[in-house]
Amino acid sequence: MIPSHLSIKKPQVFVGRPFKTLLYLNRPYARDYIIGVLFSLGFMGMEQATPLVLRAIVGRFESRQMSWNLLLLLFSILIVASLLAGVARYWERTLIIRASRKFEYDLRNEYYRRIERLSLRFFRNTPTGDIMARATNDLNYVRLFLGPGVMGTIDMIRLPIVLSLMAYFSIRLTALGLSSIPFISLAVYFFVMYMHKQSQKVQEQFSVVSARAQENLAGARIVKAYNAADQEIASFEQASTTYMRESLKLSYVMALIWPAIELAMGLVVLLVIWRGGLMVIRQTLVGRPVWTASGIQFVMTPFTFADFTGFIVCLIMLAFPIAQWGWVLSLYQRGAASMNRIIEIMAMEPDIKDSSITKTSIQSIRGEVIFDDVTFSYDGEPVLDHVSFQVAAGKSVAIVGPTGSGKSTVLSLICREYDPTAGQILIDGVDIRQIPLRVLRGAIGYAPQDIFLFSDTVRENLLLGKPDASEEELNQACAIAQFTETLERLPQGYDTLLGERGINLSGGQKQRLALARALLKNPTIILLDDSLSSVDTHTEEEIMLRLRTYLSERTSIVVSHRISTIQHADMILVLKDGRIVEQGTHADLLSLHGVYAEICRRQMIEEQLKRT
Repeated sequence: MIPSHLSIKKPQVFVGRPFKTLLYLNRPYARDYIIGVLFSLGFMGMEQATPLVLRAIVGRFESRQMSWNLLLLLFSILIVASLLAGVARYWERTLIIRASRKFEYDLRNEYYRRIERLSLRFFRNTPTGDIMARATNDLNYVRLFLGPGVMGTIDMIRLPIVLSLMAYFSIRLTALGLSSIPFISLAVYFFVMYMHKQSQKVQEQFSVVSARAQENLAGARIVKAYNAADQEIASFEQASTTYMRESLKLSYVMALIWPAIELAMGLVVLLVIWRGGLMVIRQTLVGRPVWTASGIQFVMTPFTFADFTGFIVCLIMLAFPIAQWGWVLSLYQRGAASMNRIIEIMAMEPDIKDSSITKTSIQSIRGEVIFDDVTFSYDGEPVLDHVSFQVAAGKSVAIVGPTGSGKSTVLSLICREYDPTAGQILIDGVDIRQIPLRVLRGAIGYAPQDIFLFSDTVRENLLLGKPDASEEELNQACAIAQFTETLERLPQGYDTLLGERGINLSGGQKQRLALARALLKNPTIILLDDSLSSVDTHTEEEIMLRLRTYLSERTSIVVSHRISTIQHADMILVLKDGRIVEQGTHADLLSLHGVYAEICRRQMIEEQLKRT
């Protein structure tokens, strides 16, 4: 594993302050940036020798005082200056680009770390494509600003240096050369304001396109089953067209800013050539600072063709940083918009986390679960209403009820995916919010209703909760879950690579693999959320027979629609509209002739119809 370069233990972000955040997070790379700037200054210093040496060459030719040795010396100076400038430029680029790449690597890891710690509520409300767009497209724009953008900004230092040299040749021509600056500044201001707004639109629309693509690829089976390919293609094309249009608007402005700056600079060069040529012809006197024994004095000397040559070279050198200004500002705007989008996510605090009330002394749990008058709502919509029950350590409880009655929510609250709106959940007599999340979730084996398998081998999917499990433990968990026969049919057994979300397994096979994954963890509390709904009745009976022995030593809470799965539980809870309407053993509930008895009766009729 490559170590992180980000030495800041808990990186801080500042909402709405992208550049303050970047300065703070780039502190570990300050040395690379500082040395890169020094090399850049060295490059600029070498570069300034060019107009002075060319002025000297032209001046010597103009006065007919040029000798072969002097020409060779001056050309050697130009070559050496160019070589030193090239070396300095190389190290400037190497150090700054390397620092930006390191920062990109660390920021991506930090972004992912914070995403992983966010609560389930965040993932319910945020499209996956939007999360991915920030981790790829936005992060790339931030890196471009920190690499090429920073180098372009450093190049702006060249402006005062070149302007000083131009003023040495002629203050009058320098003023003429700067005549385009107000126009360029005004144009760039309006361009930048537009680009900032448009960059945000482009990034947001890219998130929409990414989310649309991700959802369709993940749901390819449903799209094909409903013959909805044409409809989804049209929908994606519409989103993609909007993204293209917004991107083109931004591209048009970015394409316009360069020619506008170059046009302004071109007109200025023509004016300078015209005015400078007249000054050479007329031998116009210009004041220049000259070192004397008494100090610096201004001396009036004729403006020569050699001076004019040096000034034109300076003006050409000035044109690039001015033209580059627009490009740097475009990187600035995109980088700022992108960093703000990343900060929005990184600044979020998880709803569910360890806090000041967490008891770090708790390192294990026995498994007693108590719901004490628990009420819960999803975004204001009530799901559980004053639910109370108790499960002794090592006992089993089953939950049954119609769809939407809150069965899965009970399990989610035990895992602390959410906190109850009111009431308390106690584990071993301790409020669940006081138990460290690492201890709580480490003691729970959970086979959820919505099974998720990673695009990895069967082995890696099984080892998710217990990476150090032995081969014997793997075989035992798979045997209990009746997954062994499936393993034998897979081409590479445990090392068979699964497709996305386990697409090369059937629904029943995925459920059995998920069950084996939960059992392998050897948990104190095991939660099964309708985890055998896709398994045939015969296989279910075999699994339940093996599970009874396994669950006898653990607290188990099983949600199921099948009575055959739950009838041997120590206690059965019947949920309806978020309330417990009946509870007791299988025999007790049948004798009530209530909701549970009606469910049993319907299932018996369904079984009889299947047999006939």
